[in-house]
This record gives sequence, structure tokens and C-alpha cells, in this order.
Amino acid sequence: MHCLSMNRVIRVFCTAAFLSTGLAKITAEPSLKLHFTGIETLTKREDAKTLKAIWNQKETREFRTEVYGKLAKHLATLSGANSSQFKFILSDLGLGETVLKITEGNNGPNISLMATMSNTRGKEWIKQLKQVAKLSGATLQEQEQAGTTGYRVDFKEGQSLGFGYVNGWMLVGIGKETFKPLKQAARKIFNEGRAVPVDTENDLLIELQSSHLPDAIKNQLPIGASLIRISSQLKKDNFFTKAVVEFNNEISSKIEKWEIPTRTITEPLASFTAARGIGLSIAQEVLEPLQLKPTNNQFFAWSQSRTKFQSFFSIKVADPKKEIATLAKRIGDFKKKGSDGENYIGDVVHDQKKPSVTWGNVPLFAPYLTKANSDDKGYIVGGVFPPDPIKKPIPKELISEFINKQDLIYYNWEITGQRLAKWNLLIQFAAILSDRREQLVNKTKGISFLTSLYSKLGNTITDATISSNKLTITRKSQLGLSALEIALATRWLDNPQFPKLTLEWPKPNETLKAKPTRLKKKPSVQK
Repeated sequence: MHCLSMNRVIRVFCTAAFLSTGLAKITAEPSLKLHFTGIETLTKREDAKTLKAIWNQKETREFRTEVYGKLAKHLATLSGANSSQFKFILSDLGLGETVLKITEGNNGPNISLMATMSNTRGKEWIKQLKQVAKLSGATLQEQEQAGTTGYRVDFKEGQSLGFGYVNGWMLVGIGKETFKPLKQAARKIFNEGRAVPVDTENDLLIELQSSHLPDAIKNQLPIGASLIRISSQLKKDNFFTKAVVEFNNEISSKIEKWEIPTRTITEPLASFTAARGIGLSIAQEVLEPLQLKPTNNQFFAWSQSRTKFQSFFSIKVADPKKEIATLAKRIGDFKKKGSDGENYIGDVVHDQKKPSVTWGNVPLFAPYLTKANSDDKGYIVGGVFPPDPIKKPIPKELISEFINKQDLIYYNWEITGQRLAKWNLLIQFAAILSDRREQLVNKTKGISFLTSLYSKLGNTITDATISSNKLTITRKSQLGLSALEIALATRWLDNPQFPKLTLEWPKPNETLKAKPTRLKKKPSVQK
């Protein structure tokens, strides 16, 4: 049985999307093909109200500028040029139609980029790339191609760069193996006006060979995955996205009938997640640390809308009372002096009568695990904040959306704006718990951007099905990403270490102030 992590797979898709806009670092020899309509084209559509509003707002512009600045510094470090050279051109990436292809080469990845832009911006690219070549001390060669002048740069380290501007298209190639295809594309643009055929069905199309991904991403994928294909189209203010993961072998999974704890999951709901079979792997980041194993191979999670902290999960176990007592002991041992959790704040309280275990004296939160509603026999429920007193069960209309789909292993519905506010806080919850204050981030361009989205984003629906050797994920959303993915992506982009693939904030540089030396007073001389 393959262990499929839906969140992890989707995070790979998210990373691939960043590659399309030039925001991710190529760290290995990936194989990728991408065709993107371009933000400027999308935001001109009448049915792109939400995307346009978000893209043009002040918070987004400021965040983009900061991210481009960090990426420019990174590229300058790699190339030996000034960050200003890259800063002038990076903001153009992803605005117009973009075609990206990355293949393996003898000396590293070969990267071909073709992007539409104005003549003014094309000249700016040529100017800045020529300056990069000059500052690096490399030789700049001019070559006539398709009625225009192209340029080739051979760097001392053995890598080569080619670039040129042809009739509205900027062409850039990194690696000698890119030069021939780009010359052919230049001739095609010169003769036909386009580098590639128009894609009338997709606004974004990505194909990935998973075996060639950077290790930081590849390790998040199920074993045996081969090809990943992602397509997305904007219609009626929503992105309709489909991702298909092909595996080398047929996926085998026992899919049991749904057992939903309907009396434990109560209104008012802001999100709901159901997983079963191999889809259960989405819950491993919750279940593994707690050492919980559901007896029916199912997992449920939800949040309520009254406060930002109301997030819960529920699973069925053999003996709820015994499971809670065992967990209380494990947490107690974890927090003992000399153990890994010694520095974690808060106190563990085990109430055998309820039964429940609570991690108390934690600011804002009250993590707990207790027995679920008596009507949901065998179930336990956990959360980070007490649930709403309203006992209205989960709506039947919501259950009917997924319960009869035979091959379904994962379903998620959320009010994305509300859920984003929760994830923004919950991602930092571990920092509060472990007393790692450097992880608490409040006043950044990224946080301002996230906050601005709360009132703008509505429903996102994601499901996943399995068939033979394929995992198929479909989604309807206003930005193409779920609340968790937006929160994680923003934290990554916001990180001072970007584009390093990490969510962990660096420790602040502590400057120890030296205590002033007190001079002893000389005894007064008696006259």
C-alpha cells in the first residue's frame, strides 16, 4: 500500500506554481514543462474579480516587491553581479504568457524561458543581462537570429547563458543545450508570431517528472510516483484545478464505508475534512506525534467560525479511556526534566473521570484530547480551544457532497478567508508552546498580505480519488490554493532566508551588551 499525503502532494503543486513565476530555487536536475497564460491576461477578464482585486491591492504589491528583492539578492550572490540588475527585471516574470522548460544536462539543469512582454521591458532585460555578463567578467558574443540580435555568455564556471528579444517575446536559455531550441523558437516567432500554440483549455499547465525533483520536494511525494500533471482554468471568479499523479504500480487500498461522528462535529462550521484509506496519510502529522491509530482507518477534522482558535479532529479507537490515559503519560514523560520537551511551557492535566488530558497554562490556547459525544461510540476528539456550545450537528447537505463517491479518499470544504485567519495563528502555535519566540511573526509584509485576504476569499472545495495507478485531485477555489497552502507559501516567501526551502524562521542576531566597568573611587587624600 502506498502512503499518499494529500497536503504534501498539494504542497508540491504549490512549489511548481512558484517555479512558473520564477520564485523558487532550482536545486537539482528537475524535469518540468510549464505553460502559463499570465497574470495580466487573467486580471483583464470580467470573471476575475477576486484575483484582480487581490493582485492590485497595496499589500500584494508591497509583498511582491519584498520577495523580488530577496530573490534578486540571492541571484546576485550566485552570479557575482549586483542585485539591482535582477531587481529591474524579476517583476516581469509571470505577468505575460510564460513558457518554461527544465531538463537534465551534463553540467546541471538546462532552463529555457520564453515570456511575452513589451518592447520597452524586453530592452530592459537585454540591458540588465548584458550588465550581468560584464560584471562577471564573462565574454559576450552577439549572434544574428530571426532578424534580431541575440547574445551568448560563457561563464568561467562552465555554464552558459543565451538571451534575445523577438517580436514581443523574451527568450532566455541557461545551459548550452537550450540554444538550439530557442533559436528554433525565435524563427517560429519571427515567421508565425508565436513561440507555442495557444492553449484554449488551460490557463496553467504543468508537467513534472517527480523522480527529478529536488530532494526537499521529492521526499514529500509517495514512493513510486512518476508523472504529475496539473491543469487549471479560471472561470466565473474561480480556478478549476485538476492534478493527476501517475504511479509506477497500481495503487491498492481498502476503502471502508464512512463512519462519521455526526454528533461530535457540530456547527457553526468554517471547514470540514474527511479522509479514509490511503487518504488517511494527510493526518499523519497529527497522529504520529500523538501515537494514535484509528481502528476504522478514517480521520475527520473541522473548525468552527466563532473564534480563530477552534480547530478539532476526531478518530475512532479501541478504548478511548485507555488511549487518553496513555497519551497523558507520554506527554508527561515528554515534559520531564532532561527530556526533549523540558523547555515547553504549560502543564499537563489528566482527568480520569471525563476522561480527558489538557495542556494548560498556555497563552491563548488550551490543547486537549477527550472522549467524543456519547452517541459517537469509540471516538475521541482533540483540539486547541474549547468548541462552541451550540450542539447542532454537521449539515446533511455537506455529508451528501461526498459520502456516495466510491473511489473518494479525501474531501475538504472550507471558507478560505476564515480558515486562513486560523492557520496564520496555528502555524505559530508550536512556537508559543515550545517557547521559540523567534518563530512568532507579527509585523511583516507577508502577514499584512495574509490579513488582507481574510474578507476576500470564499469557499474552496478539494477532493481526491484513486483509480488503478492514478491519484486525481480536483479543486474549485478563488486563488487555486487552500488556506493552509496560502499560509505556508506566504511564510516561506516571507522568510528572511527565502528562497531556501524552509518554514523555520532564523534566530535573531543577539547582541550582548557589555556591562559597563565600574571604576573604583580613589580614596580622598586628607590634607
